[in-house]
Amino acid sequence: MRLDKEPEGRTLFGMTVIAGVRVSLLALLVFYLSALAACSQVADSSDPVAYGSKVRFRVDRTLRFPDFEMTYIGKRYVTPPQYPRGWWIYDFKVREIRGEQTVSWSTGTGDIGPSRFKVAGVDFQIELSRSDKLGPLREGEMVVSAVKLP
Repeated sequence: MRLDKEPEGRTLFGMTVIAGVRVSLLALLVFYLSALAACSQVADSSDPVAYGSKVRFRVDRTLRFPDFEMTYIGKRYVTPPQYPRGWWIYDFKVREIRGEQTVSWSTGTGDIGPSRFKVAGVDFQIELSRSDKLGPLREGEMVVSAVKLP
């Protein structure tokens, strides 16, 4: 049997079964990739990022939220004398009309939780590594949410 030609066999809509399977797999791959792209918003889009959604970040890329802009500055390693193992701190620059501030997030000594900050009197939080509502986050993903305090 020669392998350079497709085997002859049954046809469906003018295609061999093997060609039909290839077309179906290609369509499924295109659908999967477009769904994956829709699930994770990308930095520097013209539309603001929705609060409470996963968003990807990287150094020097600005994310626009409805009330402010946030830019990831980078991470730094700190080693205080009381905890020589140290930990990573992720720093973000938050800009709004009234000014700017640096917001930092860290696991510290192991308690993974949100870091809170205020913009124009409104409370927000940033989550990395794990979101209380969305579960585990990958490296380079975060969730920023408005906080409603009682």
